[in-house]
Amino acid sequence: MKVLDLIKTLDEVLESADFKDVSYNGLQVQADPISLMRDEVEVVCTSADASYEAVNAAIAHDADLLLVHHGLYWRGADPRAVGVMGERLRTALETNLNIAAYHLPLDASMRFGNNANLCRLIGAEKFDYIVPGDKTSIAMRAQLKEPLTYPELCRLLATKLDTKVELLGVREWGEQELSRTVKRAVVCSGSGSSILEHCPHPDFDVFITGDVSEQIYEMANELALPVIAAGHHATEQSGVKALGDFLA
Repeated sequence: MKVLDLIKTLDEVLESADFKDVSYNGLQVQADPISLMRDEVEVVCTSADASYEAVNAAIAHDADLLLVHHGLYWRGADPRAVGVMGERLRTALETNLNIAAYHLPLDASMRFGNNANLCRLIGAEKFDYIVPGDKTSIAMRAQLKEPLTYPELCRLLATKLDTKVELLGVREWGEQELSRTVKRAVVCSGSGSSILEHCPHPDFDVFITGDVSEQIYEMANELALPVIAAGHHATEQSGVKALGDFLA
């Protein structure tokens, strides 16, 4: 498939035009657009980030396209090709490697997205956006099929995501409170903890995210609201992998 046709397909399945995003979603680096030396895409590598390591790994696998969640270009960020950014770009361009990124559309996708995948991972029998039916609200509410205690849920996430998990907001809790079961969760991968600022009276049992700010850390304790921080990178790998499987 030609690279621009592939990007058009991804734009359509992720409905990327519907999102206001700080990321420039879609094709960010086009390999030799004049001679179209790598216009056909046969090998795709995926990564959560367009890091120098990811670029080199894609080159080592003779990939035509590196597909990522966190791309190279962000609105409001310094676009100059200097330092690490310059090295990533130079390496990609010298080897005719296309790079495409999808940020919020890949967080929100019901089919491929990081949040939907987290809901499935914790055994949710049903889930929807935190604003029902509105994919641009990104975060999701999930109803667990089999209720879990807080330690059980932490162990599940740690094992399945191969990550270190931190349970916050339980500073004053004892064994009895920790043994309560989780039935309702709100999930937002990456740095999704700002959602708590809009939840002064939470109607869910736990909030699952990647990482939290100091402000949110204190807010969780003040609200006595359990928050599971499972790592930014760990919670945002599944979406781009699912997208890669779709293209295979």
